[in-house]
Amino acid sequence: MDRRIVEMLMQGASVKVIARSLHVGRSRVRRLRELAKEHGYLALEGRGAGPSALPPFPEAIFPDPSDGRSVKMSEEHLRLEAIRDWIRDRLEVGWQPITVFEELPQPSRGVSRSSFYRYLERVGLDRAGQHYRRVVPEIIHQPGEALIVDWGKRCDAVDPVSGKRRPVWCFVGVLGYSRYRLVRLVWTMDLGTTLRVLEELLRERGGVPSKVTLDNPRCIAWEASRYEPVLNPVAERFAQHYGFFFACLPPAQPQMKGHVERQIPYVRRLRQSRAGVWEGLAREEEALKRKVAIANEQRHGTTRRRPREVFAGEEATALKALPAVAYAIERYHEGVVRKDGYVRFDSKYYAAGEGVIGKTVAIIATPRQVALYHEGKLLEIHARLTDPRQMKAAKPHQLKPWERTLQDAAFYLERAGKVGPQVRAWVEEVLRQGQGFVDTRRVWGALSLDKRYAPDQIDAACGQALAMGSTSYRMVLRLLEAREARERVAGERQEAPAAPTIEGAAAPKYAKPLTQYQDLLPLRRPSNEGGHA
Repeated sequence: MDRRIVEMLMQGASVKVIARSLHVGRSRVRRLRELAKEHGYLALEGRGAGPSALPPFPEAIFPDPSDGRSVKMSEEHLRLEAIRDWIRDRLEVGWQPITVFEELPQPSRGVSRSSFYRYLERVGLDRAGQHYRRVVPEIIHQPGEALIVDWGKRCDAVDPVSGKRRPVWCFVGVLGYSRYRLVRLVWTMDLGTTLRVLEELLRERGGVPSKVTLDNPRCIAWEASRYEPVLNPVAERFAQHYGFFFACLPPAQPQMKGHVERQIPYVRRLRQSRAGVWEGLAREEEALKRKVAIANEQRHGTTRRRPREVFAGEEATALKALPAVAYAIERYHEGVVRKDGYVRFDSKYYAAGEGVIGKTVAIIATPRQVALYHEGKLLEIHARLTDPRQMKAAKPHQLKPWERTLQDAAFYLERAGKVGPQVRAWVEEVLRQGQGFVDTRRVWGALSLDKRYAPDQIDAACGQALAMGSTSYRMVLRLLEAREARERVAGERQEAPAAPTIEGAAAPKYAKPLTQYQDLLPLRRPSNEGGHA
């Protein structure tokens, strides 16, 4: 309006005409006429153009009057003004404003935090260094590269199993390229549930991405790290089976998976239309899937493309094929290693070693074996105990000195092999019976028979015992004694002379020569000289 009034004055219009045509007061027109004379826009007589031209629109033709309040400065403002350059330098290199406030030099330590922030806004330093604090790199994925997942609480409901009110969690997945959304509702976020839901999402889309991006949940990552997290071995086995890897983000950086972070409030908002009604987990999930299916048909706010069309046309073919066999989710358990070096699982005890006594180890069990892990490192793999009579499983190097009967198995077998192959086989069978806890006195008894019998005789006796299915030392000894008796009788028959005949008659069958009885005759005492015999 001021510009229009001055332009009409420059054209020679009177105050009365201007006030009537523009509907302004005459006093305002007169005041602007005097200001225009001072700035040279009007001639001195008040009509006609002056020596100075009007500035181009939209620049103001008259400067704003100074506010007297801006001249007055508080004591805190003056103290901060003295170190303005110091504050600006730190903000421009990326310091947070609160960090600058905490590190103010000594003369400005008494300034309150609110006064400090008002000062930054007043002098225009509130945006200094903003490019350091708020710039987030754009998240770009290639087709089939990533499935981004996250958890979020949806509502509270009554669990039909326990009858208690507990939270219901929504498990949301977003394909990074097409922005296709997937969602499931779960009661818990444990390892088994997480892997089961991931498997359902992969099978729903009919393929496997290269990686699954997520935070550091305790069920997947045992230890969060900025560089290399420690993953749960069960999760690693699951990922290896399906041909992807878990990309756990650095701690406290949710912006790196912003695609799915924005979906949690959206999924929670869809609950509003239910008006607080809870019809069970299956019905709630079905209703939620219908809503998400509609969202996948609409244009995405960032890409301006329909997620379902992009997935079907570009990303579906980039996913890897699913394996032919589904993953059999293993049992997972954590236990503390006892003082004897064993950890309990399924009412059985498995040796973990003395180096982890008192520490928590992870147990991954299949129907055939039990694997023990500590801090992501494999300790031992034991065959799973199924015999109700056997309570402990241990490797030879884990046994105590008084239990290590099989530790010297090589010595026993070497010693037995020198006697004969059948003796070695018999000793192997004895040592195999007790899984390392059998008494080896039977072995030593068999090996010590070489002091009385020939090696070939011991070897033959051990072979006969094995043929009869016996590992008893007494059986081997009886076989040797029986053989010795047979050989002795046969030798006596060969050495005995022919019996004398009476009138051509043959000697009796069991007749023995008299020489064998000479030792049984009483000894004759020698006679004394001059005495009686």
